[in-house]
Amino acid sequence: MMKLGIYLSLLAGLMAQFFYASSLPAEVAVHFGQGGYPNGWLNSEIHQLINSLILIGNSIIFLSVNTIFKRVPMKYISFPNKEYWLAEERKNDSMKMISNWMAFFGLATNLFLLGVFHLVYLANQVHPPRLNEDLFLKLMGIYSILLIGWLILLFKKFNKTKN
Repeated sequence: MMKLGIYLSLLAGLMAQFFYASSLPAEVAVHFGQGGYPNGWLNSEIHQLINSLILIGNSIIFLSVNTIFKRVPMKYISFPNKEYWLAEERKNDSMKMISNWMAFFGLATNLFLLGVFHLVYLANQVHPPRLNEDLFLKLMGIYSILLIGWLILLFKKFNKTKN
């Protein structure tokens, strides 16, 4: 289900980039300092290409976790109680579980990126451009809390030596 969410968020993000294209200025404010005022600019086409590639790359990475883990030697994989969780009798189930956990985080990351991209789009719809810092900080706070909670739950799960 989470993997479907990654695909759908990727599709939504690419569609949004297409939608944004016609109403962005030739030079887009892409980096913002104190007060939400821009201090970095980029050509609109390059900006949209970078945003699209970030979404595609993030999606590929999180959708490929299971394949990556199967190809990486176990000595390079590090998490609590690795010997227990990657023992032959549990390895497949553990890999599926890890893949699902990573898919959740991949979806959360894509949604965070979509939010940031939209805030940058909105910032470029006003003159002079200005990022809504309050919304950005709320979005960053939600994502940070989600990350911390996800890590705590992940470590709690893998610190155990029983399913």
